[in-house]
Amino acid sequence: MPDCTIVIADDDDDFRFTVAEALRSEGAHVIEASGGQAAIAALDQLAGSRERAPSLMVMDLMMPVMSGLEALRCLRRSHRWAQLPVVVMTGVNDQMLPVRLNVPVVYKPEIDPLLRAVRHIIGVRQ
Repeated sequence: MPDCTIVIADDDDDFRFTVAEALRSEGAHVIEASGGQAAIAALDQLAGSRERAPSLMVMDLMMPVMSGLEALRCLRRSHRWAQLPVVVMTGVNDQMLPVRLNVPVVYKPEIDPLLRAVRHIIGVRQ
């Protein structure tokens, strides 16, 4: 995953840190956001900078203020970010989520399936 930027949005600081460190250990540049609103703000800030656009967003569904579902809807309505790949991570055990959301879904607290999903998406995009 070297040379890619990944945004992680999760209100659970410990879990977000653990995921961020796992991705950094694989060579990814990671931007952490404590919620959906912060993730959208981070994307807006990146859009106004000279930094490379993110390759992927990893997002929790259950977050206060702006849920991952709301943030995903916001991304899909955005001209700039509509095609940004998203992997949803959640503690909600609903096997229909991948179908309803049309994105890969991994279930907390397992990090290995998340890393496999991220590696796959990054590999396909490169």
